[in-house]
Amino acid sequence: MECELTMLFQNREQCCGCEACVQKCPKQCISFEADEEGFLYPLINHKECIDCGLCVSVCPFHNPFEPRAPRDAFAAINKDESVRRNSSSGGVFSLLANSVLAEGGVVFGAMFDEYWNVVHDYIETVDELPKLRGSKYVQSRIGKCYEVAEQFLKKGRRVLFSGTPCQIASIKSFLGKDYENLITVDCICHGVPSPELWQWYLDLERKHAPIIRISFRNKDNGWKRFSFAVDYDQEGLAVRNYHRENPYMKAFLEDMSLRPSCSNCQAKAGRSHSDVTLADFWNVDKVVDGIDDDKGVSLLLINTIKGEMLMESVQDVVCREVDFSRAIQFNKAWSESYPMNPNRERFFSFYRKHGKDFAEFVKMSPQKEINLAKKIKKRIKCLLNR
Repeated sequence: MECELTMLFQNREQCCGCEACVQKCPKQCISFEADEEGFLYPLINHKECIDCGLCVSVCPFHNPFEPRAPRDAFAAINKDESVRRNSSSGGVFSLLANSVLAEGGVVFGAMFDEYWNVVHDYIETVDELPKLRGSKYVQSRIGKCYEVAEQFLKKGRRVLFSGTPCQIASIKSFLGKDYENLITVDCICHGVPSPELWQWYLDLERKHAPIIRISFRNKDNGWKRFSFAVDYDQEGLAVRNYHRENPYMKAFLEDMSLRPSCSNCQAKAGRSHSDVTLADFWNVDKVVDGIDDDKGVSLLLINTIKGEMLMESVQDVVCREVDFSRAIQFNKAWSESYPMNPNRERFFSFYRKHGKDFAEFVKMSPQKEINLAKKIKKRIKCLLNR
């Protein structure tokens, strides 16, 4: 029998790709398919659908939570220098995860699979923790993680679930109740790039040799001048690009490769209702003295009593309390979505036409155009002020 598949949500700016609808559907008649930009969207088989409405009811985009301000804010550093060096900022996530794992709990987060796709999965031992450590600037595939986490919770296991704000709002909507043994940790999110675009870029890197390690936030040259790094199984062969010079990172930082819904995120300003929020504490030296050594400092936001209790169980951490309103001045993504780059459509149009030639694709980057426009505006302003 031929399926009648249509988009669950016709407006792509109203779907964050969290996959809660797929996992909640009692008839399993929703599938995820990639569009021409490589982002996954839910398709519904109307021949199997019973119109129960559960798919819409668990959607964090269509049923956003109310905003919440954090209870406390800190500049934080993991005292273990090796962990901090291999973490994106201050290494605080590892401390939280260690605390839960030490009690026999499980920790969910984003990791690479064998093909360097970014997927969500869980770990149960400290030895596995490096898999979850470090930022991964690709939209992760959740798969069945909400269902699996729910099974652990019902068995009484303590669960730490980490992810982007929309993923945390999503699991909370999916569960429909507050489990005392659930801890949620989100990050201050810039947005998520296309998984297909990531694989296309990786195809270039794989031409050198098989990849054995990828780091979006390599700190060999310091925290502030971090590099995109790839290591291969061939001795002496590696790639290190300053993050603003790497073509993939450039597209990400200039908001050209982000999911459409990221420009209108419904999980900002504490709407994820996470217990803890983590981020890079950029410009920390302007807020608190004596903590910035260019090895990474975390902005740690405690949002709930559960988050507070978890932090009280953590050892080997340096914490300096800060004024939240001052700290958030340098992390406006906590409350604000990044607007779509005006060249985004041209970017993906070019991508569809030149899918085999990443080098040519990167040459059309609108960065020079944007910078030129800024320079012209600045020059005009100077002339007017004379």
